[in-house]
Amino acid sequence: MATSSNPPRPQERAKRPDQGRDGRASPDQMFHPVQTRKTFEDVIGQIVELIRSGQLHEGDDLPGERKLAQMMEVSRPTIRLAIAELADAGVVDVRPGRAGGIRIASMWIPDAVANAHVAPKVDETFELLEARRTLEPRVAQLAALRGTEEHFAAMRRSIELQAENFEDRRKAIQAELLFHRLLWQAAGNATLEAMLRGLFSKLETVYDMALRTTMDRESAVGIHERTLAAVMRGDPLEVDEAMDEHMSHLEQIAEDAYGRRRIRAVPAFLGSARTR
Repeated sequence: MATSSNPPRPQERAKRPDQGRDGRASPDQMFHPVQTRKTFEDVIGQIVELIRSGQLHEGDDLPGERKLAQMMEVSRPTIRLAIAELADAGVVDVRPGRAGGIRIASMWIPDAVANAHVAPKVDETFELLEARRTLEPRVAQLAALRGTEEHFAAMRRSIELQAENFEDRRKAIQAELLFHRLLWQAAGNATLEAMLRGLFSKLETVYDMALRTTMDRESAVGIHERTLAAVMRGDPLEVDEAMDEHMSHLEQIAEDAYGRRRIRAVPAFLGSARTR
């Protein structure tokens, strides 16, 4: 016996939950984790490619900053920098407030954005690394002088957390930064600690590049183990050598990621012992 209902016409078929009104994938499904150290470039590159390929249209809303960071597995400061760059170029519009968001403003990508190969404010990044090299080795020497067994036990536990979570990049980064905060606390100088907290908050995008692979995260564990051993032994020269290795690791990654070396001559005390 014939049924009383007709099969739905193609235009009446329900869309999948991950499709927009026109059948395109939802922006929530478009982004993928960043796989390289060039995190800033990759974030911009993904958005630009989605616009160029017609997957994102003018007027489309992007996921929020927090969700983009989770989807791409990068830090929120990296997302913030990339979105600011696209907003300055007129590609996206950022509306503040609870009802705001990030919206595609133009399908036309300026050459300066389309052909960008270096993250913005590279000079500032190297200035921050220079400031870190000036401050943190001296703070580590103070930690060697003033640190207690309780301080060293806490630092050792932070290294264990790194090792236990080296396959989880976000946890590994948090454990990495915990080690440094504990080192500063052991130095017993609140002013220097505050200075380094401010400095490291601006370096978060560099750490976002630095610990992207399992090998990177395993290397960081070894560097922290050697740093802690030197601090516990208390020899200022040994601490200086350990911190030189520590500084050089991140500096080299930044140079590799940005595709250039420091542009200014630096005094001997700021240079890696490996290059002197």
